[in-house]
Amino acid sequence: MRKNDQTPECQDHHTTVLVVEDSIAERVRLVAMLGKLDYRILEASNGLEAIAQLEKNRVDIVISDWRMPGMDGFELCKKVKATTDLAPYFILLTGQKTVSDLVAAMDAGADDFIAKPFAVEELRVRLNAGRRIIDLRHSLCVKNEQLSHSLARESETLAQLKEDLVAAETLQRALLPDPCGLPAGVTMLHYFKGASGVAGDSYNIVTLSPTQIAFYLIDVSGHGIRSAMLSFYATQLLSNTSKPDLGSTALPVPSQVAQELNQRFLAEFDDGDYLTMVYGVLDTATGQGSFCQAGHPNPFLLDHESDAPEILGSQGFPIGMLEEATYEDVTFELKPGHRLVLTSDGLFSCRMASGQLLTQTHLAGLLNRIAQLPTARQQEKFSSTLDSFLAIRELEDDISALLIERTAQGTAQPHSTKLLTSVPA
Repeated sequence: MRKNDQTPECQDHHTTVLVVEDSIAERVRLVAMLGKLDYRILEASNGLEAIAQLEKNRVDIVISDWRMPGMDGFELCKKVKATTDLAPYFILLTGQKTVSDLVAAMDAGADDFIAKPFAVEELRVRLNAGRRIIDLRHSLCVKNEQLSHSLARESETLAQLKEDLVAAETLQRALLPDPCGLPAGVTMLHYFKGASGVAGDSYNIVTLSPTQIAFYLIDVSGHGIRSAMLSFYATQLLSNTSKPDLGSTALPVPSQVAQELNQRFLAEFDDGDYLTMVYGVLDTATGQGSFCQAGHPNPFLLDHESDAPEILGSQGFPIGMLEEATYEDVTFELKPGHRLVLTSDGLFSCRMASGQLLTQTHLAGLLNRIAQLPTARQQEKFSSTLDSFLAIRELEDDISALLIERTAQGTAQPHSTKLLTSVPA
């Protein structure tokens, strides 16, 4: 049987009616009525001939007598409704007028039921009802085709967007600091994971001289593409601001850098965008440093002897939130073998297996145990431990961490076989 597939079904067409009647006289009468009503007409003398017509032609309405030799109208209706994707509107004719006939016809799948004899006006209104249903089907079919095309375009756009996001994430990771580019006297560990691939977090260490570095970790509000673009913008500003003028040996003043960035954000973005940040400078020869904290989680100092972190700073105002915000410098000393740790707040919104939130103390314990490994293995261990911890959690925020260690002059790194394989429970 020819399927009324969507493409021809959705096209404008003259309504086609198939008349199935074994009585020649009745069939001629029906055809004459339909001719006056401006229908395209096909004929069949029984159910088997009707099936053949349906296999060759697209038919909108079938008018079939009930009792016929070979295959009667009842069986024809069941077969048409069962085997056609978009079955024609089906009207059964019968000389019986009982309720049981009506129920049987509807159970077989008939859309309408006409008892003989009938007038041309009754046939006309029944056919008009069928045409309205057919027109609704055509309209729905057109809308479905339009929707299918729209979904196909959306799928292509989404696929391209996913490719672009992967490329953006790759680029974002490529901009993270390279430990091999650090000056002598400092080493680093770092971790970066976006809640949705690309992230609003970013960090860097900028070499200012053989014994001087600037460092920062920023966290743009929200996450995703917009946050990532704002993060990239802020990163470029901070990296360029950190570079000393030609011939100058003066270190950037962190509070002034924060003040300048705050004014730039307020002037260029008016959609409520802001970021938190720690920006600082360090003399790697003396261990003397200073930083400015702009609404960001407190950095902390850590030594190898204790899991108790030394909390620094007092938060301050985020960048891009208040025009009248002021920023202060906090001084610190990074002794040989000690580490300065910066994180975004996303890490401390994660809960451990015990249900307790991860804290700076837990992170300090993890870092001290990783420090017992040979230097070459510490970065891999830090990344894999946090990856395992975060793998079973649905991230609601980007996560980043930056550790700067001032190496002990002339002192070998301590080794141990006692390792932590996971974040403390």
